[in-house]
Formats: sequence, C-alpha cells, structure tokens
Amino acid sequence: MLAAARAMAEAGDAPAALAAAHGAVAAAPEDAATRLAAASIEARWGDPAAALALLEPALTAIRADQESLDHLAMLAGLLATRGAVAEAAALLGPCWRASHRPMLRAAFVPIALAAHRRGLNAGADGALLEDAAAAIRSALPAIAARDLAEFARLAEEAGRGDLLRQAGLAAIAAGEATQARRLVGLAPGAPATPRGLELAATGQAARGAVAFALALAEAPRDPAARLNAGWAALGAGDASAAEAAFAGLRGAPALVMAQAGWPAFDSLPWPYGAPPAAAPRLPDGARWPRIRLVTPCLNPGPWLEETILSVAAQGYPLVEHVVVDGGSTDGTAAILARHRHRLAAVIVGRDGGPAEAIAKGLAGSTADLLGWLNADDMLAPGALHRLAAAWRADPEADIVHGDAIAHRARRLVALQRPLPDGPGEFSLPALADIFGRWAQGRFFLGPEAIFTRRLWDRLGGRLDASLRACFDYEFWLRAAAAGARPVAARWPTAFYRLHQGQISGGRARVAREQAMVRARFHSPAPPAARAADIRARVAAGLAAGRLLLVDPWGAAPRDAARAALAAQGIALSTEPFEGPGLALRLLRPHDPSDWPARLRADGFTGAAIGWMLDAEGDPDALAAHPPGLDIAVPADAAQRDLLLSEAAFVTEALPLPAALTALVAALRGIAAA
Repeated sequence: MLAAARAMAEAGDAPAALAAAHGAVAAAPEDAATRLAAASIEARWGDPAAALALLEPALTAIRADQESLDHLAMLAGLLATRGAVAEAAALLGPCWRASHRPMLRAAFVPIALAAHRRGLNAGADGALLEDAAAAIRSALPAIAARDLAEFARLAEEAGRGDLLRQAGLAAIAAGEATQARRLVGLAPGAPATPRGLELAATGQAARGAVAFALALAEAPRDPAARLNAGWAALGAGDASAAEAAFAGLRGAPALVMAQAGWPAFDSLPWPYGAPPAAAPRLPDGARWPRIRLVTPCLNPGPWLEETILSVAAQGYPLVEHVVVDGGSTDGTAAILARHRHRLAAVIVGRDGGPAEAIAKGLAGSTADLLGWLNADDMLAPGALHRLAAAWRADPEADIVHGDAIAHRARRLVALQRPLPDGPGEFSLPALADIFGRWAQGRFFLGPEAIFTRRLWDRLGGRLDASLRACFDYEFWLRAAAAGARPVAARWPTAFYRLHQGQISGGRARVAREQAMVRARFHSPAPPAARAADIRARVAAGLAAGRLLLVDPWGAAPRDAARAALAAQGIALSTEPFEGPGLALRLLRPHDPSDWPARLRADGFTGAAIGWMLDAEGDPDALAAHPPGLDIAVPADAAQRDLLLSEAAFVTEALPLPAALTALVAALRGIAAA
C-alpha cells in the first residue's frame, strides 16, 4: 500500500496517494516504520498537521532508532520547506540530542532558527534559540556557514549575546576557529583584533567578544589581545575568563597598545557603564577590608567626575572616597555637589599642594587599606575587589598593586606592570634606578597601588609636602627602606591619564627633583664585580697609553687635546684601534648610545668614556648613555646626580676643554681604588 501511495503521488494523484498512505497505517497501526513512511508522504503532498498526527503514536519508538531518526530529520526538512517550520521544530526539537550523528543535529539548527524567526511578531520563543545554540555547540564542524551567521544575527537581536559568546568560545576551545570566524563575519586569514574593535564600537558586544577571544587564541602573548578579551569577558559576567586573560599580561608600549580598546559595558564607556558584579570569592569567614581613597584636586576640570564615577562603579561594599579640594574656581564645586552621595567626605580649603591634601584626607582613618587617586586618573573595572582579595590572601603584605594603563583621551598608549620580576624588586637600589627600572615602567605610576594603614603609621603618617611632583617617589623609598613588602593582584587596576597640564609633565624638573630625593636614601654605584671590571679596563687603557677621541660636535680643540694628553703620557688617536686603550666620546643627549658596543665588535677591549656636554638637555636621553659606558663625565654638578647608576662610574663634574688632564687624573684614581 505504501508503494502504491508513492506511485500515485508521483503520477500526480495526491488524494489517492494520501488515502493509500492512511490505509497502510490503518492496516499496521503499531508499525513505527509504516507511520514514518506514511507521514513523509503526508508531509510532502498533504497537510503538515496530519503528518504530525500520524507520527505521534510512534515517536518514542522512532527516537530510539538511529536510522529512523535520520528519516525523521528528512521529514522535518520537508515540513520546513512547506512552511511548517514550527511543526518541524516541534518534531525534531525533542529528539536531535538522541542522535550521535552531527548531520542530524546540524539539520535541526536552520529549522529552529526559522521557527524562532517566524515567531518574532508573536513574541519569540527563547527556548528555540537556546536549543539552536546547544545544537551548534554539539555539532560545530557540521554547521553551515549561513546558519552560523543567521544564529549570530538572531541571538544579538534577541539580546542573547550570551548564547553567541558561548558558541564562539566552544568553537575556539574545540579548535574550530573557522566556525568561530563565521560567527563574527571574519574572513579566513583576516586579523581578529580590528574586527573585534569594529564590532564593539558598533554595539555588537557579543560578536566582538568572540573576535577578541579569537585574537587571544591566535596571539596569547599579545597584551592588547589579553586586555580586549578580558574586558569582554568581564562585560559578559565571566570573571574567571577575565582573570585568565589579565593574569598573562605583560608591559607593552604604544605600538602594541594601539590595538587595545577602551572598556565598555552595556554600550557605555567605563566609568559610565559598569560590568556585572563579578567579585572574587574570599576565604570562608573573611570580610572585605575597608579602603579609603583620597583625591586631591585644584581646578581639575571635568576629569574629576570620571574619577569619582570610577570609584563608585566598582560596586565595592566598603570604600571611603574622600575629595580634598584646595579651593577650585572652575566648576568643581558643582561636580562635588552632584556626586556628594557617592563620597564619604569632601574637604575644601587651601593647602600646600597634593601631598598635604592627601595627608589631610587620610588623617585619622581607621580603614585597613589606604591610597590616593589623582583627579585626572581612574580606577579600572573590578580594581578594588581584586586589590582587596590579593591582600586578604596575603594580609602580612604592606602594599598591594595591580597594573596601570596610560592613556591619552582614552587612547591606550602603554601598559605598565610593576615589579615584573617579583616583590624582591621593591628595594632601595632598584627604586634608585630612575632612568633604568623606573623609566622602564617597573614601578608604580601611582593609582594602581594602595597600602596598609599599618605601613602608613609606621612611616609617620605623612608625605613630604615640600615636594611638588615626587612625594610619591619619596614615600616608596621610605617604604623600601623600612622593609615594606608588596603583593600583586594580576589585574589592570588603574588608568593613568597623560595630558599637557599634569604635574609630572615637566620631565626635566621632575627628574632633578627625583634625583635629589634619591640622594637622601641611596647613591647608585656599580656593584663589586662590575666595578672590578671597569677598573681593570681603565688600568689596561692607561698602561697602553692611547686614547681614541670621538668628537662629532667639534667641542675639543684637537691640538690642545693632543698636547694635554701627551703631557700625561697618552697618545691621542682619531681612528679606532684594537686591543686595550681608552675611548672618549663627547656626547649630547640624543647621540647614539650603542657606540661602545660597535667599537668592541671591531676589537676594542678598553674603557668607554662618555663626556656629557649638554647640562640642560633631556634628562632621559642623557641618562640613556651610562648603561653602555664604563665612565660617565658630567658637565656640571647637578647633572652628576642624574647620571649615577649601577652601570658606570661617574666622575666629578669636569668642564671642557681644559679638564683633559683632570680626567686622566680621575681615571688613575679609579684604576688605583
């Protein structure tokens, strides 16, 4: 009868075919295969609802047989092509999980999506979208590209970015990067980070999160990829994924950070949008420590509002934010009034600068942890919970810090990870390396670190108010001298704003103040092994009796120099030579610093001496020279403090051109020491 029904249908006699199919079922009502075959005929040439009615008594048996399941999938496809997508989804929805064949699972996806789409006007069925997402995750290689793209579109439109992100992460975890790329519309071989930034900027946060996760999987050492993936995970409420991304961060310069985006949550940039609460869990019985932050300000402009919001948006239960205003006249009073309910206290009155203002705000506090946050800086999302959790895990630590991100108008330009070699780096010799470790971002910019009240009291509960820009540096030096121990929270905890008007912007003045403060605690000098090596080079050079003079600036009268050196038993040369000797180069701040290495590559084994000509030059560029030198010769006494390092001996200040004889005397003193 079934064979006859098929023949009648092929001949165009649909009514007779349907009658024969129903007759076959009547003749064998308990036979599941007969019902399935008859339902297929009904689905193709008759009524979809009647097809479902034929199947209903046999569905349990059909779903228990893999071969029958395949036929059922084809029947559902027939129903869908006839426009009965809801019926097809209802038929296949309960049984696709029972099949171990990916193709059957994949067949359910377009049917579920079509049914979901058909029901949008009547109120979409969220369960259909969830089932489609589950089927996609279970049969990733078999899902068609068009179905992935349509799923992504519908998931975002339905506000179910969580389903889209789960599917993308599942694809990446399964090694199906091509399928993950299809979800976000990313061509094969195209870089994932620019696509993620584009998607995030246009409000497609879930697709952006998948693109960022792809970028991280493809370049796990890239700090920008880690930041983007971490922010996206935090926005999705996935704190563990954010922790994993941030834990692998390393310091990065502007070129790398150009690919990192500003965090945004619910389409609003931080701190106007905040992530879902995703605080780490404390040990049983532990409580969150109370934290006091002080923001000193004087005419800070509109940035103060973002500073306040960045603390309030933390969602941290025990934070006291105090603003100390030195008497602003720029509208600060209105900002403080608008956000007064977010602040523990507002102190207004003239003060002697930020150090005095901070001390005023910290005075009398009983909080467990203290710190300051300048009015042009911000905390990063999740900062206070992460700092507090790191300290709770190690309550004997005195300082707790995260990473700092420098930015210009929300364009990220550097990531600074303090103490990358561990807490042992927090020492007076290391802190004293202003132009090495400090300038390379191995210490605190400021807002990413807080400290215990215990340490504050131990250090006298004060900051040096005589210092305008380096009071924080002086505080860290005192902390190191007192044996303070830091602990790290592997999390970006602060945004440090770079702008023209900031106190630390005058680098030459700040460097001199820093060198002056350093002199109170430590005077850098080469360690014993390095000092012995320099002395040996100098002694061998003096014994060889020859000096190479490199003078690109024409600062030394050649004949006078030759005569002065000859009187000391040293022959002047202007051509490089091999073996022992002395090499003296007259330097200005931005001259190349690798010239000693080039000389040694050509066979020179003697001492390299740099004579600094420009006392007023760029201090950072000036101080780039000593690491490649054996001897640094400053032009004036103020310059000498800047040049002190562990890399080279620094002589007393010697002005050119009459001091060549004094230089030789200084070299003999070094060799004999």
